[in-house]
This record gives sequence, C-alpha cells and structure tokens, in this order.
Amino acid sequence: MKNKIAILHKQAEEKRAMVMALRGEEVLKAEEMAAKYRATGTAPKKFLGCFGA
Repeated sequence: MKNKIAILHKQAEEKRAMVMALRGEEVLKAEEMAAKYRATGTAPKKFLGCFGA
C-alpha cells in the first residue's frame, strides 16, 4: 500500500515539474516578445486589435 502511494506521489511530482517547466518557457517567451515590442516601439496587433487600424 505504501509503495502505491509513493508511486502516485512520484508521478504527481513529475507532472508538477513538467507544468512548471512549461510555465517557465511561456514566461520567457512573453518576456522576449515584450522586449522586442519595447525595442521597436510598436504595440502587438493581436493584443490591441480593437485599437488598430
């Protein structure tokens, strides 16, 4: 019984680690996009679609 619980905890920890890694990649991607838009001085068209031309 304890082995089953240990296996479940291990699987949950692995899934949690995967989610945290994906979240970190998304944050990094967003930061890169923000830096790009700050450098060019433009606003993203998808984000501000209602204000665009």
